[in-house]
Amino acid sequence: MKVTFSNSDGKRMSSRLREVLAAILLLVFAVSIVGQSALAHAEQLISLRNGMVLRGIYLEVPSMNQNAASAAGESGIQNRPIWVVDDGLRRTYVHRRGMVAAEPRDVPDLHERIEFFQPVPDGGEQVASIGQALGVTPFNEFGRRRLTVRGPSGSPFPILQGITELTAKYAKVEALKTDDSINLDMRIATSSISSDQLRNIFRRNTDPKNVDARLNVVRFFAESERYADARRELVRILDEFPESSDLKPIVGQYVENEASQLLEQAELRRESGQPILARAILDQFPTRVVSRVTQVKVADLIGSMDETQKQIDTVHQRLAELVGELQEPMQNSLGGLVAEIKAELTPATLPRMSDFIRMGGNSTMDSETRVSLAVAGWLLGNGSGETNLKIVLSLIDVRVLVREYLAEQDPGKRQEILERLSSLEGARADYIAKMLPLMKPPLIDAIEVDDSIVADPSVDGMFHVGLDQAGFHAAQAEDLASLPPVSYVVQLPPEYDPNRTYPCVVAMHAAGAVAETQLNWWSGVPQQSFLQQKTSDEQLVNESSADGTAEESAPEVSPTMRLGHSIRHGFIVVAPRWTRGGQGDYEYTMREHDAVLSSLRHAMRHFAIDADRVFIGGHGPGGTAAWDIAISHPDLWAGMISISSRPGKTLQHYNANSKYMPVYIVKGDKDGVPLRDYGGIYDRYMTYDHDAMIVLYRGRGLDFFYEEADRIFEWMKTPGHRRAAPPEDLEVVSMREGDRFFWWLEWGEMLPGLSINPILWNDAERLKAAPVKARVMANNEVIITQAPSDSYTVWLYPQMPLDFKETITVRYRSRRKDFTFDQSVGVMLEDARVRADRERPFWGMVQIP
Repeated sequence: MKVTFSNSDGKRMSSRLREVLAAILLLVFAVSIVGQSALAHAEQLISLRNGMVLRGIYLEVPSMNQNAASAAGESGIQNRPIWVVDDGLRRTYVHRRGMVAAEPRDVPDLHERIEFFQPVPDGGEQVASIGQALGVTPFNEFGRRRLTVRGPSGSPFPILQGITELTAKYAKVEALKTDDSINLDMRIATSSISSDQLRNIFRRNTDPKNVDARLNVVRFFAESERYADARRELVRILDEFPESSDLKPIVGQYVENEASQLLEQAELRRESGQPILARAILDQFPTRVVSRVTQVKVADLIGSMDETQKQIDTVHQRLAELVGELQEPMQNSLGGLVAEIKAELTPATLPRMSDFIRMGGNSTMDSETRVSLAVAGWLLGNGSGETNLKIVLSLIDVRVLVREYLAEQDPGKRQEILERLSSLEGARADYIAKMLPLMKPPLIDAIEVDDSIVADPSVDGMFHVGLDQAGFHAAQAEDLASLPPVSYVVQLPPEYDPNRTYPCVVAMHAAGAVAETQLNWWSGVPQQSFLQQKTSDEQLVNESSADGTAEESAPEVSPTMRLGHSIRHGFIVVAPRWTRGGQGDYEYTMREHDAVLSSLRHAMRHFAIDADRVFIGGHGPGGTAAWDIAISHPDLWAGMISISSRPGKTLQHYNANSKYMPVYIVKGDKDGVPLRDYGGIYDRYMTYDHDAMIVLYRGRGLDFFYEEADRIFEWMKTPGHRRAAPPEDLEVVSMREGDRFFWWLEWGEMLPGLSINPILWNDAERLKAAPVKARVMANNEVIITQAPSDSYTVWLYPQMPLDFKETITVRYRSRRKDFTFDQSVGVMLEDARVRADRERPFWGMVQIP
């Protein structure tokens, strides 16, 4: 807009009139800028069907494939609607119909957007892609750092960067002027910058005498939910600027916010199976410096935990009294199990005793019935309803024999165990199916005596299993065709209890890296002290400032432990070794699949892993491997996380399998231009029948994306992300010999020309996946309509809509076989032993021919 200050006579206007007009124009200009800013920065909350909530600016795009989008613009081709949600740090792609649960809701934008002057080049080469990050220095007081990446020639290439914009969500980090200037706008999460670095940057760039500038820093820390930093800075301002005393109540609000974070941490630890730590936080909570509302919340949580312990004590006392009323032979038979319940009844196992808690005090029921409820609940779980003490005593012996069977290596001895089981009244399939998930891992005792399982002496909860990295490589070098030996490292959460099952991440290391790097990513680098806030009133008062606010402190825990996300959320992390020596990329072979799957089965036999909540994830080639293994064996996983991967080979053909698998893919948008190179593959996941989120970080290349871990754990913990129920209508594809087991259908050798050797992929005459179709019918039939073999095994279990009391028929073309369940448990136990899946054991099997 051009403005001319003149009058009709060509004379200069009075200075007063000029001032008035200038003020009006300035106001109009300011309103215009505010309107444009609101439009540019308006954000929405978008709720997804998987339970996640995205926040940012969204728009619809027709495709993730840049090539397809270009073609659509020229030819008018319409593609599926995809929503991309941009929060300034990353862009998250989801399919609108398949993923979005409700219309977006407007939310206020971030208020603090702080800009810093940096010598950014006016020109320079525009960066299209960035190589693998090799190292990075911390930000100095000028907000600058040096990032070293792998250059085009493979040698290290340093990039000098500086923060030019900072919000509570992201830092805009641009390349600075050098002899070889480049244009690079990179975004990193503000949460990845330490408070010490941020304080140093603000002190250097903020006028200490400018109270408004200092308050902007306070608001920034508060918006970033770094309430301790906000509180400290505000206290300093109040000390240095007494005229700002009207802000003093805000200090108390920040203390409240800190207390709320501490309370959330206690609740998280409790639900993650860490009641001792949760109670320690609550017992030391700063109740004297928080509001009455927070005090009540703390008291309620403590009361809930006390009530749980009271129920445990009541169960112990009442069960002991009732057993004491039984005849002496029964008391002797129950002695071992009663001692076990006394030793192992915890908040995690207490739900098993719900029937006994409800009915144990009912004096109208005889002692035998009430004891039966307690023992049956312990062995079979809540709701078993078994009140026959004779059967319950039999169940104790059944469990002993089942454990022996699952641990026995000798087939002859396993057959003897089956014969002994057949004589026990409680050896019924329905009883054993309920018993298996509640048992401790069958080989838990081997952890103490097996030389191949070694507890790490320096890190609490970490174990080394099998050969080390060098030994694993050497074993494979001797015979590349042989199955690789089991070799992995595992990290258990604090207060690990083998009676409680834990969600698990199978974490795939990058090629050339060691498995331990994955524990560092998922579980955190081992620390010498616990970094959680202290909660003692006395400590808080002693360390508080004059206004009664407090400094951070921490309860004493083991000095050598990991403190990362899996620790806080109560996940087990299993990091298998899967690469050959010198291997630089994922090779799509069954050798690699077996290295991972055998490590998972081994871990499930030794550690308390919930088979319905096992996720697989990885970085770089490990991310590609995780992706391929997930959709090649979708019946095993609750979800897949792939970070900085490069999909190829089978991943271009296995889309039919991917709809059964929740997928979370993370990449940098400077990672080889992913939407040009991989957009066609991503598009196949952007449909209504996929649970898929694809995340592109702005200005990032091959990276580990540590800052995405928090959202990944939120994604894994959503209620819908558990292993999917077995499909009644099975439609999958296969093009490798090893990919021939899907839920309840398995086949033998593939027909000629259908199986492709991944090593000879480029020499294959025909690159096409073989379709597999089978269906569970309403008339107690299973029909195989299309498959790549002449021999099949149909595995049967009650999760399929089949009536095991009636004859089950399996058909393939003109072949038919009938199955009548005879109540035998041999198939069930052998399946649980081989697959190590005690949540969904098969009850029977039918083979064709």
